[in-house]
Amino acid sequence: MARKVHPDRLTQRWEFQRGYKKGKKYWNRHLVIYVFRQSLSSTRLGITVSKKIGNSVKRNRLKRLIRESFRLSQQQICQGYDIVAVGRSAAVGVKCQQIQASFLQLLQRAKVCRSE
Repeated sequence: MARKVHPDRLTQRWEFQRGYKKGKKYWNRHLVIYVFRQSLSSTRLGITVSKKIGNSVKRNRLKRLIRESFRLSQQQICQGYDIVAVGRSAAVGVKCQQIQASFLQLLQRAKVCRSE
C-alpha cells in the first residue's frame, strides 16, 4: 500500500537535524520550536515528542494537537520556513486552545507570522 505524501511535513532525519543545528530556537512552557529559513515556497512542519513523555496515546495526542495548531495558523505563517516542534512534558493533558496559543506565541516571537 502506498504511503500518503504530505508536502508540508518534514519526514527525513537530515531535515530534522538541519533544523536543530542551523535553526533558531524558541521555547515556552509547552513547546520548543526550531525555525530554519529554506528556499522552498512552502512552510513545512516536523514534530517530535520524546518517549519520556507519557505513553504512546499521550504522545500521539500531543502530536495531533501541534499538527492542528499548525494547520489553523498556516494562513498567518510566512512561506519558506522549516519548523521543528518539540512537545514538552508540561503539554501533556493540556487543552487544544492552550497548545494553539503557545504555538502562535512562539511563531510571533520567531517573527514568521505575517503582520496584520
